[in-house]
Amino acid sequence: MRRALGFALVLALGCTPDPQPTPGPDPTPDTTGGGEEIAEVIPAEPGAPELTTAVGRGATPEEALTAARQAFREAVLGPWGRDAPVELFDPAHDEVVTEEGAGGHQASIRLERARGEALLAALPQLLPQPGFSSAPLARLQEAAVANFVCDRRQALLADESCERTELEPLLREANEAVRALRLEPLWDGGVPVAAEAGPVRKPAVRLVRDGEPVTAFAGLPLVAEPMAEGEGEAVRGAIDARGLALLEVDLAEPQVVTLDRAGLVPPLGSIFGELRTPLTQRRVDGRRWALVLTGAADPARDAFAAALGTGLRSRGARVRRPLEPRTRRALLDARGRGAALRALADAERGALDVVLVAEVESHFASRMGTRRVWYEATANLKVYSAWTGQPLTELTARANANGIGDERAEAAAREQVAQDLVRQLAAIPALALGSSAARAQADHLRLARR
Repeated sequence: MRRALGFALVLALGCTPDPQPTPGPDPTPDTTGGGEEIAEVIPAEPGAPELTTAVGRGATPEEALTAARQAFREAVLGPWGRDAPVELFDPAHDEVVTEEGAGGHQASIRLERARGEALLAALPQLLPQPGFSSAPLARLQEAAVANFVCDRRQALLADESCERTELEPLLREANEAVRALRLEPLWDGGVPVAAEAGPVRKPAVRLVRDGEPVTAFAGLPLVAEPMAEGEGEAVRGAIDARGLALLEVDLAEPQVVTLDRAGLVPPLGSIFGELRTPLTQRRVDGRRWALVLTGAADPARDAFAAALGTGLRSRGARVRRPLEPRTRRALLDARGRGAALRALADAERGALDVVLVAEVESHFASRMGTRRVWYEATANLKVYSAWTGQPLTELTARANANGIGDERAEAAAREQVAQDLVRQLAAIPALALGSSAARAQADHLRLARR
């Protein structure tokens, strides 16, 4: 009754029921990936001549081929091979079949048995193998490579003829060898950047243990990536024989440097723990300084140095330890000063930006009564970039002061001239000497965040 009533209502409204669609054939699936870059390994059918097929899909033929080459690595090397820094595809031996569909492009590379056997035979020479001078790491790497090749032969060729090495004792030795390793920036506070010249040293990190450089892991792969996701490409590098890694990165965006585990044959990447360090830049300024005074040491000379240091620290400069006598002598030699400055900057690893070379003289001016004496002091101060060895500016100052006795009067005059030089230094924008240490630290943090 309800069905009849419903039909009558349809007729009364002057409508007819929608015709039901006639079942048809299923639409042909789009195998081109809809423009998204996809890499896939497709196992071969039983009895097929190929071992497997690597398929890549993308919006362009180039993207599809890139994805197919990635899948080809995975087909030969397993899941680790997807991101491993190994290129196995060879256009002379590996044929690429391309297709185009409504959703994009597809590239396929068949891994024939003969080609697979040739690649597996060459695998020990193709796999990444850093030249570790650490004996435990070298032994573990040799065994890991042999086991890896054995595993891949079994997976692809069902070859059971090879024997695997027991890694447990080698892993224990290697774990001890990498104990307490850390990554840290080479340059204290960030890569030094001059206001106009740009970076004055290359971005670099170093491998250390207990604060001392470690040189037994040459070839250890690293990767630098922007701290902010999606801000740039990853840049790869490696630790060298000095325990350093120089990285060709743009530090307009702060980076983070980590161990590139894809660059180590499993299980080597798992034994190093968390190797990670930020990599930023900072502006070169006058807050990281050193003073070199001409002439012999005496109380008046020390008074000038103390007053200059106090004045600079009041404007945000760091507390500075004295330079070694041999270093001071090298910096006082005008002929080799540039090279000595650059070597000092490298040795200080960012703790020093400018070197002040001062020549101070003072002499008796007049006497007031029987005890009070006036002295006049003059100073010439040359400011050098420690990084480039080049002079930045030259300042002069003159002052008069009095005191009880010659020694106090002379020291007072030199203190006055030092305070005048501090005021002149603070007026130079490039030296960025603020009114307080807090402002100096804030400036540094703002630069590091950029």
